[in-house]
Amino acid sequence: MKKHLLLAAFVCCVASVSAQNPKGTFSIKPMAGINVTGLSGGIHDIYDYKVRFTAGLEAEYGMNDWMGVSLGVIYSQQGADVDGSFRTVITDTQGKNYFALIRMDGKLHSEYINIPLLANFYIPFVKGLSVKTGVQFGFLVSSKLEATTVAATQEAPDYGTDQLSVYDGHVEYSVVNSKSTDVCKSVDMGIPVGLSYEYKNVVLDARYYFGLTKIDRTEYPEDCRNRYFSVTLGYRFHL
Repeated sequence: MKKHLLLAAFVCCVASVSAQNPKGTFSIKPMAGINVTGLSGGIHDIYDYKVRFTAGLEAEYGMNDWMGVSLGVIYSQQGADVDGSFRTVITDTQGKNYFALIRMDGKLHSEYINIPLLANFYIPFVKGLSVKTGVQFGFLVSSKLEATTVAATQEAPDYGTDQLSVYDGHVEYSVVNSKSTDVCKSVDMGIPVGLSYEYKNVVLDARYYFGLTKIDRTEYPEDCRNRYFSVTLGYRFHL
């Protein structure tokens, strides 16, 4: 009998420490922080991570003592640094092939309004800790690519372009400074996963976002997807 009473008391204790948003109640959480953002994919691997800003609001409903469902509206600065070199073959309008060594240096700036729908699972035995995942839709506010492109080109020999090797031929150099807007698709979708820790209504949240949408809408699109790691600090108001 004593063991049963102790077990019941233990279960009640666990339930009380793991319930961040009690069953049937709502809370809202303003939050702000940083994104460490970049792009995955692309055939040339020239995208680096950069640090940008994010802020927004999430509302959560307590489904039970260990799970809540949240919906957010988050302003998110994303994009990537563009820095790298690659070789390729260029064909002109007359069908003539050229070897090209291309160096790019620039920045992709993109801004989204992200709508994450998440399930938040509160961990027993660790008061305030939760894991979360779900689905997120991003709606593009603006996108801009600023880049300096340096190209070294030479006409390819008649016997083919299988080997991108240098041979005795005239090399031409060109430098192009470009600014392009509307370079990303208008809607992005992906999966966020993360952890949060809450203490006296202050919530530290860390998430990683796996983009599933190919976002490049330029003339020669690459297989690029959004990736970012966000860290935010928020405050929960129980309603």
